[in-house]
Amino acid sequence: MVFGGLAPLVIEQVEDAGDRIVVRASTPLVAVACPDCGVATARVHGLHERTVGDVPVNARRGQVVVRVRGRSARRSGAAGRFGSRSPGVLHRYQRRTVRLQALVGSVARELAGRGAARLLSKLAVPLSRDSTVRALLRMPYAAPPVPRL
Repeated sequence: MVFGGLAPLVIEQVEDAGDRIVVRASTPLVAVACPDCGVATARVHGLHERTVGDVPVNARRGQVVVRVRGRSARRSGAAGRFGSRSPGVLHRYQRRTVRLQALVGSVARELAGRGAARLLSKLAVPLSRDSTVRALLRMPYAAPPVPRL
């Protein structure tokens, strides 16, 4: 399945936009727990769209336009509004899906800088060399092996 990494989202439309494939999706309409009070709410406060990059499809850039439902808590003491989460697909404030970030990170780990930027452009993921280095710096360090005596 081509869009298996987007399984937590509801895919509404797939468009061929010439140099890229655009997937229009939305967060599912289910009750979500408020991060402040923990009470589940299905009340929708509003909608907004996020446009993020995704892995290439058929040698063309992938783009996902996600319609996120803004929620509002039922309790008066709660902070109020919050957005629906998509764990495993999107992180807060990120412009790339988790799987695209993993692809960029693995290429950056091996090549870094200009080499990674050249290879990623051939893979239909245009990034500057500075962006590949930033992706490398954002990756967590592996735990060092424990020496055996």
